[in-house]
Amino acid sequence: MTDLFNFPSIHNFPPFYTLQTQPTTRQTQITLWSEIILAYFMHHKLYRLELSESLNGELFNNKGINKRLKLGTLQCIIDAMVKQGTAEWDSQSKKNVFNSGMTNSILTVYEIAHGDVTEGLDFHGLDQTILLKSLDILVKRGLAQLFQGSSTEDMGVKFFGTNG
Repeated sequence: MTDLFNFPSIHNFPPFYTLQTQPTTRQTQITLWSEIILAYFMHHKLYRLELSESLNGELFNNKGINKRLKLGTLQCIIDAMVKQGTAEWDSQSKKNVFNSGMTNSILTVYEIAHGDVTEGLDFHGLDQTILLKSLDILVKRGLAQLFQGSSTEDMGVKFFGTNG
């Protein structure tokens, strides 16, 4: 198992597990949960969240204080993350693309997921379905272009600089 994640102190605050009714407090709660979820997933190199299955894990079930996030609360947090764009490929991954010299050159999907150029980057070895979804997001944002290949792994990807 990988090393332990260091949860922030708010993770041990019992009211944090109950969806707050006051709008400002709720927004702060959702922001904090979003930051914890993203940090946890980055730390453990996780890319998918199965809502109902994850409720029993350490991220959403704090056995030390006997508190667990409810499914509806988690769904509210994830919906907010999707709406804000933070549930998608994180900005660190985009920075890795632009800082690693991959801009303005064409790579295959296979090279991105398994090639030497991505060794050590957080998307190296990424599940192909997640990688394609991430690439689609970058295409929609004008940061990449996809080129048809004979197979999914042979598809070409060109990353543009941050200004397109």
